[in-house]
Parts: sequence; structure tokens; C-alpha cells
Amino acid sequence: MVGINLAQDLLNLTPDSFEQPVATPELFIKIDRLAKITKEIEKNLVRSQAREPALHKKLKINYSKALNPMQLAAATATEGPVLVIAGAGSGKTRTIIYRVAYLLERGVPPEQILLLTFTRKAAREMMTRASRLLKDDRGTRIMGGTFHSFANHMLRRYSKLIALKPDFTIADTTDSADIIDFVRRELKLDKKKKAFPRKGRIQEIISKARNCDVPIPAIIEDQYTGLSEFTDDIELVAAGFTGFKRNHHILDFDDLMEVMREALKQSEPFHQRMAHLFRYVMVDEFQDTNTIQKEISDLLASKHRNIMVVGDDSQSIYSFRGANFENILRFPETYPDCAYIRIEQNYRSSPDILDFTNSVISQAKIGYRKHLFSRKKRKGKPEVRGFYDQTSEAEFIVDKILELREAGVPTSQMAVLYRATFHGTFVQAELLKRSIPYVVYGGIRFTERRHVKDMIAYLRIILNPLDAVCWNRVLKLIPGIGSVTASKIVRHVREHGGKFEFADFERSKYGVDLVELGDTLGRAADPHLSLASKIELLRAYYAPILANLEADHEVRLRDVGVLYELTARYEDLERFLSDFALDPPSNQFQDRTTPRIDESEEDPVVLSTVHSAKGLEWNTVFVVHLLDGLFPSDKAVGNIEE
Repeated sequence: MVGINLAQDLLNLTPDSFEQPVATPELFIKIDRLAKITKEIEKNLVRSQAREPALHKKLKINYSKALNPMQLAAATATEGPVLVIAGAGSGKTRTIIYRVAYLLERGVPPEQILLLTFTRKAAREMMTRASRLLKDDRGTRIMGGTFHSFANHMLRRYSKLIALKPDFTIADTTDSADIIDFVRRELKLDKKKKAFPRKGRIQEIISKARNCDVPIPAIIEDQYTGLSEFTDDIELVAAGFTGFKRNHHILDFDDLMEVMREALKQSEPFHQRMAHLFRYVMVDEFQDTNTIQKEISDLLASKHRNIMVVGDDSQSIYSFRGANFENILRFPETYPDCAYIRIEQNYRSSPDILDFTNSVISQAKIGYRKHLFSRKKRKGKPEVRGFYDQTSEAEFIVDKILELREAGVPTSQMAVLYRATFHGTFVQAELLKRSIPYVVYGGIRFTERRHVKDMIAYLRIILNPLDAVCWNRVLKLIPGIGSVTASKIVRHVREHGGKFEFADFERSKYGVDLVELGDTLGRAADPHLSLASKIELLRAYYAPILANLEADHEVRLRDVGVLYELTARYEDLERFLSDFALDPPSNQFQDRTTPRIDESEEDPVVLSTVHSAKGLEWNTVFVVHLLDGLFPSDKAVGNIEE
């Protein structure tokens, strides 16, 4: 169901309410080129695979029984480049799982298969299910994970080939913003008369420029025109940001991609090792890769050319993170001889919804031809409702939720989706008013909670005593220490080789607390101490600090307890911290650590951004705030390509 909110103050919105984009000659040329690529690849279209290829008698799994004809064609296409366009709900994951199993049954060693996915959870699920099909552990022995986790693993493992120290620490997005803030203050840019961009916005600009592989001025001119007067200063911050990370032995997420790409391009021994290791490369959700990730994929597959990419150009929703949907459109340009397979049978939605979807997809100027279909029975067309304000919209949705609950639909099978979190505020209020439990996806992540980041900072200092970002964070928890003093202490640590010794500060007003911190970190750094014991020691130290900071400190300490649970399967601190940064607990895990809206036994209704809902499904879905300028955003309305 689609809810359209026609709020009174938005009634006058028309296409003229937005700055209309102008199509340039260059854009027309690009559109024509992409349209030509997607049209010409039709000649490579694989129609179907009616039965298993040769050796089918020796295979334990009956692939033709388990898969539909086009899924089978994809699962058994092993040699050379393969492009699979898999529509929403078409069994894409199942197809990849069976392809992994098929390769293994054909005798390919697990270590020669690389599966790159959007999340490590997805990779683990596919690997585990492949092993279940084969009834052995081969599926779990392939190399699977995200681009970032794969790069982290390989850069550490083969660091000697590329002259990289393997004990670097990984900075997440928040850490990167903190470094940028430090550099910004060091350059005195926070003292300018005009409001200089905040750290988060600068981090966003720098990251987008790197992910799109374009200069910072080009990104600002294209997407942040209001900040054009600060372009030179932002470039200065970017240079300082890079220098700071290099000096403190830190890599951020973007560094992992850039260093991996440069290692593959510049180090022939490293490139050859990767090519030797991985004979088969598979990339899931290829429409959500960025420019650098596409280049990494091509470099990894350059020797054997056995690369399969799976995705759907109609499902690209991460351009704000630098994802480039052109990657999947241009795949045939890179591999003109690729096999082209379309999986169009949908197992999730009714024909009514697919009719609606096909109608929308058909209006795209460029893209792969596709027509989704389903064998399910028709259940009625999607509803479009208009409202004059957000209150009446929220009341209607909650009325409908109660009606569906009475009809036997579990509340956990209902979801309200929106583009931005604040769009769900009125629905939340109405659910609270009527005592209906709900849970919010896409809010503050478990890993971004202040107290969790404090604990992680202590652990990162143990691993890398020169991590200035984490030192700055934990030092400011001590009364009497601000930014200036923290910087002074960080310099002291650096000059003394990362030792936790603070005798020089004993006479200061914060001396006793600083010495206690150093003593605690020193004991926690004992290599004979288990990871769980390290966390117990740090938790005991941190508990009174948290009690002085937060009234609900007991609730927050539960999150620290969750950290203890997460370390159960780890013996190595470096691996735990890398996984925590690259594969943070999911929204579902986060919800388990968050107090419920009430103590009801009833499962909650899900409220989520569309980005956090990717890959999930429910019986009933409400989409709210469908207004030009809100959903889609004004940035999309004002962009001719969007």
C-alpha cells in the first residue's frame, strides 16, 4: 500500500517548485552509449538451460529440479564472464548458492572461489547453505565477504608484498569524522567568520570523491554548490586527513579500497598471487558497487576472466554512498563476450504488484529489458491513498494495522517504510498513542552508541597505542582534560613509543585518573590475557565513569555486556576489531539490545528507512511521504540522470 501525504503546506508543489535540470550534450552522449550497450548485449542472451550440462550423472544435487530454467542457466555457467540480471524476489541468493555448490561438485577447490557480497552476513549465509547442500564443509571454505573485509584480510596477509605494516587499525565513519574535526581545528578553519562545513559534511564530501574516483572540486561543483567558496580549504583538510592517518597507522574504509586497487595495479607479485588464488570471482549486488570496486573486480578476474556479476540496474539505491549503477550497465563494454542471463520469475509478490513494478521500470530511458512475472494468484492492486496532513495519514495507517491484526496478520509482518527517519515521526506517535509495539530500523546503530564506541576505543588503543583518535576520545572522559590537554598527552604517548606511562603528569589535577587509565590499559594489553578478560577488566574500569556521565548507565552497561557476548568466538583482538568495524551488528541485533517500546508479548510493527529494509520482506507494507522533493528527494528531482 502506498500512502501519499498531501500536507496543506505542500499542496502548491509542482514540477516548477524545483530547479529544473538541464540536459547537456555530454549527458545525451552518455545516455546514448549506455542505451546502445544494453541493446547490443541482447544478442548474448541465454534463453534457458533445460537440463544439467555434461557430468550431470556424477553430481549429487539435482540442479534442474531445484532451480527454474534461468536460475539453472546462471548456476551452471562457469567459464568466462557472465552477467546475471536478477529481478527483485527472483531467487538470486538461491541461484548463487547453487552455483557455488555446482563449482565445488565440478571439482573446483574451495580456496579458488571468491564470493563478494554486500554484507558479510549474506556471504556467511550463502556459504553455510552451500555446505548443507553438499553435506560437507566445502561451502564454508570458499573466500566470502564484502569488498572491505576481503581487502582487509588480503592486505594484512600479504602485507610484505606491498610494503604495508599489517597491524593497522580501521577507522569507521565516525572516527574519520573525528580525525577531520581535529585537522579542521589544527588548520584554524573552525575560527572562520563564515560557518565552515561541519566534520560530517566534510567527511561525506571527501568519501564521495574517493568512491567516485573524481577530484573534490568536481564533487562540490556537482553536488555541494553552496560550499564552493570553501573548496580550497576542504582540499587542505583532505590532505591533512590523509597525513594524519598515515602518521598514526590508520586506514579508513575508503583506504582499504584504494590500497587494494593500487596493490593490484602497482605490485605485480601481489596481483599474481591474487590471480593464482582465485580462479572464479562472483560479485553480488553489482549495481551497488562503486568505481573502485568495479576496478578491483576486473583486476582480480584479469587472468582467468571467470567473473560472474549478479544484480539489477533497477534496484540501485546507494548512489549517496558513491555507488555507480553504470557499473552494471557497462559490464558488457568491459566483457563484450559475456553470457547474458535474465532471471525474471518472481517468488515474492503477486502479479498485481509486478504489473505496477513493470510499468515503472519500463519508463526508464536506459537499462536492461526485463519483465517480472509470477505464478502466484492475483490478490488485488496496490492502493494509492492521498491525505491532507501527516496526522490523517498516520491515523489511516494505524487503523489499517489494527484491521489487519484482527484479520490474523501478525504485526511483525507489517512494515512502514520511508526515505528519511523523520518521515516516520507521526506514525510513531500514533502507534504509541494506541499502545501498539513497534521497532525502528535505521536509527542509531549499536556500534555508534557513545558508550560502545568508548569501549571499542580502549580496545583499539591496546592494539595500536599510537591511535590518536581513540586516545583523544578516552582522555576526554577524564575530568579536567579537554581538546588541548588531550593533544598534549597524545604527543607524549607518541614520543614515548606508545607506552602507557604517565608519571610526568602525576602532579596535575587529572594526574591520578590518568595514571589509573595507563595502569588499566597496561594490564589489559597483557598478551596472556584472553579477549573476554580484557573486556571484563575494561568494563570494571569504565563502569564508574559511565555512571558519572549517564543517568541510565545501568541500561547502557548492558550494551557493554553484549560486547562481551560478541567476543565469544574470537581469540584475537585484531580480528575482533576488524570484524566489528567492517561487519557491525545488524539492525535486528541492535533491536535485541534496545529496550522495547512496551513489555507486550506482541511482536512489533517495523518502521524502517527503505535503505535499512533492503533484502527484507513483509506481508503488508505501507510507503509514506511519497511527494516530489521528499520521496524522491529534491536532489533526485533536480538531477536529470536521476
